[in-house]
Amino acid sequence: MKPGIPSSMGKKMTLEEAQELARRDKRRLLLMGGGAIALAAFYVFARMNEEGQGTGGSLPGSQNAEVPLEPAVETIPFDQADLLASILDGTPEERLNVSNEALTALLYYTKLLTRRNYEALGIEDLDEDRCKTISADPGSARVAPLRARGQVEAYSSRQRAGAKFTEFYGTLALDGGGHAHFAFMTPPDDAPRIGEYLMVEGVLVQMLRAETLDGFVDAPLLASRTATRSTPPTALLDSQALRLALFKGVKDDEIEDVSGLPREPLDQLLLYARENSATEDWEAATELNNQALNGILQGGEAFRGIPFRIPVSGNLGSWTERADENGLRLDTMTHGWIGNFGWTGATGVIQWVAPFNQPELDQRYGGARLVTAKGYFFKNIYYLKQDQSPHRAPLFVLSEVTPFIPVHDPTPSYIMYGVLGVTLLMVALVVFLLRRDKIAAEQLRQDFVRRRKARAENKRASAETS
Repeated sequence: MKPGIPSSMGKKMTLEEAQELARRDKRRLLLMGGGAIALAAFYVFARMNEEGQGTGGSLPGSQNAEVPLEPAVETIPFDQADLLASILDGTPEERLNVSNEALTALLYYTKLLTRRNYEALGIEDLDEDRCKTISADPGSARVAPLRARGQVEAYSSRQRAGAKFTEFYGTLALDGGGHAHFAFMTPPDDAPRIGEYLMVEGVLVQMLRAETLDGFVDAPLLASRTATRSTPPTALLDSQALRLALFKGVKDDEIEDVSGLPREPLDQLLLYARENSATEDWEAATELNNQALNGILQGGEAFRGIPFRIPVSGNLGSWTERADENGLRLDTMTHGWIGNFGWTGATGVIQWVAPFNQPELDQRYGGARLVTAKGYFFKNIYYLKQDQSPHRAPLFVLSEVTPFIPVHDPTPSYIMYGVLGVTLLMVALVVFLLRRDKIAAEQLRQDFVRRRKARAENKRASAETS
């Protein structure tokens, strides 16, 4: 008969039964330890998931949201003060003559200046008041960076004796009243015609009294690299006239016909978005859900100029850059991409442009990761993904983009803290049970040894007495 070991239940167990019980306890402890590890892993995952909320994640198309980065710009100052001092334009008679040496030097100097150089120099728009200020004291404004924009009233060219290049001259009737003369060496691809709009960025040479079709005009003379075609100031249209203009002037891009962004219709929608945002009935506007987005992609004509509300979505990149010549006379515009996991059709992203500068959206400076927006559909466009494959997405003109900050819900935190507490308790319980079973196993071993010694001594004593 096998020796027995007293159990906590009051009956004896054999050694094999005790060993089997120990094995079962060990398996139970291993299962509890695995559960604790699983709970800990769940806690870490939940914590990471909570930190990831509000980022928008890696939304479809986010690889296309490349934010343009601009290098630092260095501007070389004009250092020929003697030439500037030689300019004579203090009287009406002196202003009839061009200071040729100074003009030549400044024309060469403007070849070194880009738009960013002019911005760094603090370029100003030339209007009637600025013209009067310059006329009163032209000497103090020499080489001042100025921007003139208006209709061409005169345009001609001349080749001075001894000069290696042709000079092009003209006169603009400025948007803000007054006039400006200009000179440059590099003409536009198409020669400007009387009545067309031009934009000239340059530096002041002198006050000049020159003849136009309407007689002599006394105005500042700007030296510039060239002139840029501009557009007339955009007039604000009502909603019906706007939709008619968009219907006539805009068509969606096709893979075999990418028409780009027509300037005048885009300016009209930009102006409408800026001026009518406060009065638009946004509550009645359609929310840009998956169904609406797919409808736009299938045919944008029916949706052009229609207001949409964009729900909470990911800001895939937004930036402000120098605007092309436009009828709103905006120097900069904000561009961006928005994505949403709910847009599961042909595209998960939209592109947008807006007539404002909102640096808090810029991802380069820790911009908003989630946004809501309001705006108007313009057209479907094609763009190239990183693998250079063409992809189609809608372009919206937005009148409002608002960073969205989720309201913090403490429930997940409470759950995570509870999971962490349970995990710690289970770890402590596993350690306690392992220690208890180790002590119990040692006691069982000692009891077994002690009983075996006792039986041996009893046998020996019985043998001696017999």
